[in-house]
Formats: sequence, C-alpha cells, structure tokens
Amino acid sequence: MTMLRRLWPLATLYCGRLGTALVGLLLLPWFNRLMGPGQFGVVAIILSTQTLLVALDLGLSIVLGRDLAGLGAGELGLGRAMFAQAERTLLRLYVALLVLALVASRFVASPLAVRDVLAVVLLFGAVVHQNLGQIALLARQDYAWVGLNQLAGVLLRNGFTLACLSLVAPTLTVFIFSQALGACLHALATRWRLARRLPPAPAQAHPAFRSVSFALLVQAVAGACAMQLDKPLVGAFAGAAATAPYYLATVLALTPLTFLAGPVVQFFQPKVIGQIATGTLAPPLVRRFLFGILASAFLPGLALWFAAPAVTALWLHGAGEHALVAGYVRLLVVGTSLGAIGYLPNVLLVARRQYAFLATASTCLTITVLAVTAWAASRGDVRTVCLAYATYHVAAAVVQWVRALTLDPELRAALSPVTPAALGASLGTVGGGLLLHRFL
Repeated sequence: MTMLRRLWPLATLYCGRLGTALVGLLLLPWFNRLMGPGQFGVVAIILSTQTLLVALDLGLSIVLGRDLAGLGAGELGLGRAMFAQAERTLLRLYVALLVLALVASRFVASPLAVRDVLAVVLLFGAVVHQNLGQIALLARQDYAWVGLNQLAGVLLRNGFTLACLSLVAPTLTVFIFSQALGACLHALATRWRLARRLPPAPAQAHPAFRSVSFALLVQAVAGACAMQLDKPLVGAFAGAAATAPYYLATVLALTPLTFLAGPVVQFFQPKVIGQIATGTLAPPLVRRFLFGILASAFLPGLALWFAAPAVTALWLHGAGEHALVAGYVRLLVVGTSLGAIGYLPNVLLVARRQYAFLATASTCLTITVLAVTAWAASRGDVRTVCLAYATYHVAAAVVQWVRALTLDPELRAALSPVTPAALGASLGTVGGGLLLHRFL
C-alpha cells in the first residue's frame, strides 16, 4: 500500500501526458478531415505558435517553479503574491502582443478576421497562464491534481472543439473560439486550485522574483529556435519532399522524452529544488532521479531504436517513405535518449540560478546546430541533419553535467556518486544497440 501511495502521483502525471498524446494521435487527424487541408494548415500554425509561446514566457515558469519549491510552510502567502506578480507581468506582455497582432493584421494578408485575432491572442494568453499555474502547483508537489487536471483539460477542450466543428460548422472561426473558451475554463480551474493551495499574501509582501533576468529569455529563445527552426531550414534548402519524413522522424524520436521522461522530471524537480533551498540535498534523491530518467528514456529509446522499422511501418500504414523515416529515427533517438541525462544537471543549475551559463551554452549550441543543419540541408543530406541534432542533445547534456559537477562542493557531492552510473548506462545503451544490430 505504501508503494502504491508513492507511485500514484507519478502515475497521474503520466495520465496528463496521455491526454496530450491522444490529442496528437486521434483528434488532430479528425480536425484535418473535418476542416480540410487549407484551414487545417492555419490550425497547425496556431498550435505551433502556441507551443512556442509557452516556452517564451520571459522565464516566469522557471523562476516561479524554483522560488515556490523553495518556500517553507510559513511562507506560502509569499508564494501567492509571487504568482500574482507573474500574472501582472503576463497581462502586460499579452496586451502588447494583442496590439502588435492587430496592427500586423491591417498590413499583412491573413485568413483571420479581427475577431479571430482577438480570440487567438486570448487563447495564447490562457494557455500560458494555465501553464504557469500548473508549474506553481507542481512546485508545491500537488502532482495528482495536476496530472488529472491536465488530462481532463486537454481532452475536454479538444473534445468540445470537435463537437463544435461537427455540430456548428467546420470553420476556422469555430475552431479558434471553441479552443479559446476551453483554454480559459482550464486556466480558471487551475487558478482556483492554486488559490486553495496557497493562502492569501500578507499586505506588506513584496515578492520580487529573485533572479528574473534577460538570460532566461535568451535561454528560452535559443532552445525554442533549436527545436523549431530545423524543419523550416530543411524545407527551404532541401525541399518540402525531404521535410515530411524528417518531421515524422523527429516526432517519433522525441516520444520517449516527451511522454515518458517528462513526468519523471516534473515529479523530481520540485523535490530537488526544495532540498537545495534548505541545504539538505540528499544523494539518494539524486540517484532515484537519475534511475528514473534511465528507465523512462534509455530503455524505451533502445527499444525504439531496435523496433524502428516495424514501428514506423505500423504508424505510417506501410507508406513508401517508412523505411527512410525509420533510418532517421535510429539516428535521432540515440541522441535524444542519451541527452535525457541532461535533465538532472539542468535542474541543479536552475536551482543554483546559473541562468547566464545556461543561456550562453544554449545559444552557442543552437547557433552551431542550425548552421550545420542549413549546410547539410543545402546539400540535400538530411541524415547529417539527424546526426547534428543527435550530437546537439548529447553535447547539451555533457556541458551541463560538467558545469554542475564543478560548480560547488554540494553539487559535486551529489553528482559524483551517480556519474559512473550515468556514463556506464550511456555506454551500455550504445553497446547494446550495436549488439542488437549485429546479431539480430
């Protein structure tokens, strides 16, 4: 019973990721059939921009999660004031974005009417606000509610959109307004829960965030560019025909990180940050964090590498390009799986507020990988693009691990015992893949 109680929060986080996966696998193709390729192309742009804006929140989610996780039981009112400050910052940001969007709509040809532009900005703001609330609840280790709320919110919002498209009209306007309404309700539900978890702030509270800096924005922009600009570069230099199999391969190769390792990070991050804030970082917690990453990223990554031809053939229903996609997946998944160990030092560096280092490292790696991508794509060599991104993930993990290992005695004491295990698991995964390839 005790073990079940410990695993229940992690299981609910996986349920939340399951909702996102179901939307991608089941509902988005349905939207495409209902709306047609023309309108759904605009939907794809809206959803991609939404994902990008969640990352570009001025670093509010990073700092809010770190500071709330470090608060003691008697300081929770200060956490309520921190969230209110984040809300005010977010409101100013999206008022400015709304003005820019309305001005741009007058000079740029767009399929969106003015009312649609207003609803799209409202959708973006509500999704980012809900994400901030979710980060705050995770920081206070409210795992079960976050996981179930994420599952219910994603399924209800997109189920409501599907019903509106089927019963009202399969138009872009109906899609946008139904999504905006669902996102607002989801954000309000998350905020209600946060108000229940955090007491009112003291009247004299001045909760200025401790390290909001330009470096946070630089880090977010660099990371988003690295993960989003490769497809446009491949399309621009190698052509649309080369982009489709590469895009499909990236989606499949990132699955172990997105849906399996992600909840593990959500579970352990506030615990690690909370212990660092009180100076009680325990090596057993760091060890469990690493082993959770190895189990959720390395083992599924190795399985995907081995089964890539069969998985892609099944996923793409035997389409002629499935063999090409499988080849790309095998290159990419090595890097994404090995790079997953970078989650551990990243959490430690965020707790130590090493934002300038993270921004510098992220910018250098992003410039390098995008330059190699443009060069390889101009030669029509998408395999080299895959190799570049595999190297990018591994290099990011190594750089952060070395930095955390050499930053201060406390982090060194926590990381040194697990470094041989991380290195051994990495070499073992590569060796296991080579053996499977040779003998099976």
